[in-house]
Amino acid sequence: MLAARRVAFCSLRAAQLRCNAPLSSTRQSLLRHGAAVQCLSTAGKKDVKDTSEAGIADHSWRQQNHIWTDAEIKQCIASRDQHHAPVSFSDHVMKNIMGGLYHAFNFVTWYQPNDPTPSSIEWRLIILESIAGVPGFIAAAFRHFYSLRSLQRDHGFIYTFLEEAENERMHLLVCLKMFDASWMTRALVISAQIVMTPVLITTYFIKPTAMHRFVGYLEETAIGTYSNIVEKAETPGTKLHTAWNELPAPDIAKSYWNLSRDATWVTCLKHMLADEAHHRDVNHTIASLPKGAENPFIKEHMEDFDAAAKRRVDALLKAAAVEEEQAKNKAA
Repeated sequence: MLAARRVAFCSLRAAQLRCNAPLSSTRQSLLRHGAAVQCLSTAGKKDVKDTSEAGIADHSWRQQNHIWTDAEIKQCIASRDQHHAPVSFSDHVMKNIMGGLYHAFNFVTWYQPNDPTPSSIEWRLIILESIAGVPGFIAAAFRHFYSLRSLQRDHGFIYTFLEEAENERMHLLVCLKMFDASWMTRALVISAQIVMTPVLITTYFIKPTAMHRFVGYLEETAIGTYSNIVEKAETPGTKLHTAWNELPAPDIAKSYWNLSRDATWVTCLKHMLADEAHHRDVNHTIASLPKGAENPFIKEHMEDFDAAAKRRVDALLKAAAVEEEQAKNKAA
């Protein structure tokens, strides 16, 4: 129990270090459970969202994914027809390349949008997510080495790109809990990585904004795919509805997106769609930022961590209360 209290206190403390507003109810609960009074009384006085060098140095919030609300998911689904209009020459090139790859991908995966089969979607998602996790890591690596080389701050872009790469990798792991990857799927994943990784590295080396624009267009197609999958999975009479409508969500997805115990596979797909919509907006925004601009998404990362810390505290307090109650019953 003492260990649980300490973890709960540390989670609250990390959130308070950037939050000036007191968490009165949680703080009182922790005090009742014997947490350190002195440390709580000296909570940090930093600004709510401190993006200074010192604020960003508190790296506990990095790679914390966003937990989507039902309202946010509906907004993301409604944005499926939101597309970036090419402006520059490189924009047109990236959009045309993405268009060609999209149609080729549809052909290779036997994807029929009107009524796709579960098997065509299964390996489509595995291949898609295995590729989508590459650009963020490449961008983070380039920014990392540039920061070392130039002896300058990165302004938080590395964190955003790593979170995106990790998020896409989690999508892949969730899919692998639902589907088996055949030898053909594995071969295509390896082949795609061998081909796409050098191309993306070269693109980023020549023109970083071009790669981000390409990823933005890639995410637009992903949103279209996920939206169609969700729609068909919720429509009675379709192949996806018959196969997937009542499938439970895997435990890894319930933990990652903080889903309810009775969450379904379709619920997972909606959260993956929302993630892709966010990646679309992030990459199109970064592709349009002027050189030297600061990362506009740092505050989102911090807010996501603060929310996660509060959820963690609540869960640990409930567990501690149950443990105490059980101990009392045994003693009686």
